[in-house]
Amino acid sequence: MKKIMAIIGRDIRSGTRDWLIIYLSFAAIFIALILRALIPSVSSSALNVVMLENATPELITFIEANATVSFVDDEEALKERILRIDDVVGLKEVNGKFEIIKQGNEAIPMETSLKMILATYGKDTSILPMTVAFSDIGWEISPIKLEGGSILIIFTTVFGGMLILLNLVEEKMSNTLSAINVTPMSRPQFIFGKGILGFSIPVIGGICAAIILGFGGINIWMFIVSILSIALISIIVGFSIGVTNNEPISAIASMKMVFVPILASVFGAMFLPDKWHFTLYWSPYYWAYDSIHAILIQEATWLQVLRDSGIIIVFTGLIFLALRKRIMQGLR
Repeated sequence: MKKIMAIIGRDIRSGTRDWLIIYLSFAAIFIALILRALIPSVSSSALNVVMLENATPELITFIEANATVSFVDDEEALKERILRIDDVVGLKEVNGKFEIIKQGNEAIPMETSLKMILATYGKDTSILPMTVAFSDIGWEISPIKLEGGSILIIFTTVFGGMLILLNLVEEKMSNTLSAINVTPMSRPQFIFGKGILGFSIPVIGGICAAIILGFGGINIWMFIVSILSIALISIIVGFSIGVTNNEPISAIASMKMVFVPILASVFGAMFLPDKWHFTLYWSPYYWAYDSIHAILIQEATWLQVLRDSGIIIVFTGLIFLALRKRIMQGLR
């Protein structure tokens, strides 16, 4: 364990010296924050209204039931709020009549919708010449948020693999591999020490991404089991590419090839009919997406999670055995 900790300490010192570990550790968090800022809630209202705080309580209650409402203290603040770059219209009640104030360049024509809403204010609408019913098509969260979160969590394996391969390349460039080979340290110890940081990045990044994107109601234990199995992929990716490259540029160029199976697996699972999904069974990324997607929409079962995680572990184990000789030769 002392030898493994020495390798981890060396990688941390090397990575923090050129900010490598910091960049790769926080990449998933930064992307999740951007997604959180760009993706609106699927249930949010497209009609945004700003009103004076001294408006009548009845009008405030009525408008809040039909739109997203914000309040300001006076008319000067009302105009300032309307003139901002987002789409917001102002509403004032003057002598029993309504005045709608807008900037004029709104992307969404909200004035008509607000007029239709105000036309029913104070009128008896309890008897309608129609039957109103609501249906749920199955989406309780934004599809963009769901699919973006799933892809981001799977892509954390790229960040972990990149850390491993760049650390291996640095060892080659500094000629420390030959020195390590004459020490009492065994190859499994070296591989474990080199892989632990790359394994940690997908785990930490995936959990942080799920929290930032607001997937707080998921089964955390299912998620942890899935993310731990997914993190194993980063170790295979990092070692298989790192041992075959001797400088960073070629290593990063080779890393781009990993994007092909990731995107093919994810988009294939999203858009292919179920009867064609068997064409993706070869990819551990397909099983990773199958598990993560079901967990995020809270439809996963332990049988599904354990099945997908088990398949990923078997695939990564078989790939490691197939590349074992190549990896061992590359570490000399």
